[in-house]
Amino acid sequence: MYTYKVVTIKSSWKGEPKEDEEQVINEHAAQGWRLHSIIPFSSTTGGTTDLKLIFEKEAKL
Repeated sequence: MYTYKVVTIKSSWKGEPKEDEEQVINEHAAQGWRLHSIIPFSSTTGGTTDLKLIFEKEAKL
């Protein structure tokens, strides 16, 4: 069984992430989380507004 965590990285008005994605991933990996997937959310104009990073790790029973 796994547990999941969703982290949202917002983008600036230029479409650039406000946080370093690699740093966020490495910080969670150090806590035992594994990156499961990344989902980009787009605005109506086609630019990416947010990134949803989904992490997983085995649940402690």
